[in-house]
Amino acid sequence: YQRRVRESNIHLFNCVMNKILLLFLLALTTCTLGANLISNALGSNMVLQRAPYRAQIWGTTEASTEVQVTFDNREYRATATSTGTWSLFLPATQPGGPYTITVKASSGQTQTLTNVLFGDVYVCSGQSNMQFTVADVFNATQEIADAANYPDIRLFTVGQGTVSETPLSEFNTIEQIWSVAGPKTVGGPSWNYFSAACWFFGRDLYDSVKVPIGLISSNWGGTIVEAWSSHDALVKCNKSVTLDEQVAQQVERASLTKKQNLKVNVDPNQPHLLWNAMIVPLLPMTILGATWYQGESNAGEPAFYACAFPAMISDWRAKWGGETPKDFGFYFVQLAPWIINGSNSVESTIRIAQTAALKLPKVGMAVAIDDGDPTSPYNNIHPRGKQIVGYRLSLAARALTYNQKIQYTGPTATDYKVISEGPQAQVQIIFEPSSIGSGLVFKPNQCSPVLTVDQCGWWEIGTTGGWRNATATISGNTVILQADIGQTKVIGARYGWANYPVATLYNKEDLPAAPFAFPSPVNY
Repeated sequence: YQRRVRESNIHLFNCVMNKILLLFLLALTTCTLGANLISNALGSNMVLQRAPYRAQIWGTTEASTEVQVTFDNREYRATATSTGTWSLFLPATQPGGPYTITVKASSGQTQTLTNVLFGDVYVCSGQSNMQFTVADVFNATQEIADAANYPDIRLFTVGQGTVSETPLSEFNTIEQIWSVAGPKTVGGPSWNYFSAACWFFGRDLYDSVKVPIGLISSNWGGTIVEAWSSHDALVKCNKSVTLDEQVAQQVERASLTKKQNLKVNVDPNQPHLLWNAMIVPLLPMTILGATWYQGESNAGEPAFYACAFPAMISDWRAKWGGETPKDFGFYFVQLAPWIINGSNSVESTIRIAQTAALKLPKVGMAVAIDDGDPTSPYNNIHPRGKQIVGYRLSLAARALTYNQKIQYTGPTATDYKVISEGPQAQVQIIFEPSSIGSGLVFKPNQCSPVLTVDQCGWWEIGTTGGWRNATATISGNTVILQADIGQTKVIGARYGWANYPVATLYNKEDLPAAPFAFPSPVNY
C-alpha cells in the first residue's frame, strides 16, 4: 500500500512538473515571438525602398492578433495569420526621412523603428570576393575615413554560420544590424563587415543618384552557386538537389547547435542551404536590385554554370516579394585573374560561362580582368582593388536601372571575319556598336613579373594546326589580328584566354574589353 501511494505521488509530481514545463515553454515562445514582432531583417537606421514602389514591413506575433502600424502620422492595420505572421505595405514614399515606424500588437507587444530613410535598396551576395572587406583594400585608411561623408547610406550584414535545409523566415545570425555608414561601420573587422565591392558600388551609385542607399551584404567565402539557388532553379539544370544522409545529419545538428548559440562548423556547399538561410528571410522586402561576385568555386564546370547562373537570377526575380520589380537589376563581376596550376581553360571558360546571364534583361557585367593582384597578402584570388569593380557595377546600375545615357560596358566582341588565309593570316574582330563608346584604344599593359608568360593571355588566331599568337591593330571600330599560320586554315580567334590575362583593349571611357573566344567553348 505504501509503495502504491509513493508511486501515485511520483506520478502526480511528474504530471505537475510536465504542466509547469509546458507553461514555461509557452511563455518562452511568447517572449521569443515578441522579440521578432518586426522581422530581424528590418531595423532602426535602415533604408526602405522609395516610390514608385511600396515598401513592405512584416513580422511575427500571436496567431490572429491585430497589428497596428503608425507611420508618418497615419495608422495602418493588419491581422496576423493562423501561424502568427503579418505584413503590410506602407504607402509609396519619396526619398528622404528620417521616419519613425511603430508597430503595436493587440497582445501588448510594441516595437519601434527610428531614423528610417526611404531610398533604393540593393542586396550584395556571392563568395569571398564579395565578402572581402573595406579594411583590406588599397588605400583602406582614406576610404574608411571618407565613409563619414555618406550618412545616407545604410548597411546590414547577414551573419555566416547558419545553413538550413528548409527556408527560414528569420535570420539565425546577423553580423551587423542596420547601421549608418561611417568609419566604424564601413571599416569593421577583416572579413566581417563591410563588403568592399558592395560599399564602393553603393557609394558611387549614391554620388550619382543622390538618394539614400540601403546595402544588404549576404555572402559566404568559398561557396558554389548551388548553395545560393533554390530547388526550382537547380532542377532546371539537371542538378541533384537532395542532400545525402551524412550532410543532412550535419545540417540538422548545426540547426540544433545554433539554437544553443554555439559555434557552427558546417560546409555550406550543398544545394540551397544558403538560399534558405541567407536569402529567403529577405524575400518579403521590396528591393531595387542586386549585385553578385561569385564563380571561382565553380571553375571547371562551365557548362553547368552557364545554365545555373541565369537560372538562379530568374528564380530570385520570380520569388522576390514586396513590390520588387520582377525584372530588377542584377549586376555581377566577371572574375578577376588569379594564379592556379593548371590549364588556362579553367578560368577562361568560367568567365565565358558567366556571360550567359547577359541574355536576361537588365543584367550587367563588370569586367575585372585588369583587376588582378598577384601579390595580394590575402591570396592572389582576392585582389585588393575593389574600387574598380564597385565603380563598374555602379555604371551598369546607372545605365540599366536609372536609364542614364552613359557608357557602362567595354568593347564586346560579337564575331570574327577572315580577311586572308596564310601564311600571313588576317582576321577582323567585330564588336557590338554600343560597346565601343567613343572609340577603341590599346593600353601597354604587360604580364606581371611574378607570373610566367604562359599564364598571361594575349590575342590569338585559331588554326587547324592550333592556336597562334597574333599582333593586333585597331582599324576604325574593329581590331585586325595578324599571324604567321603557314599552310593551316583559320578556324577561330580569341582574346584574354588565360588564367591571368593581360588586358590591352579598352574603349576611350577606360572600360576593358571582355575576354572572348570564337567559336565559343561554352554553349548556352
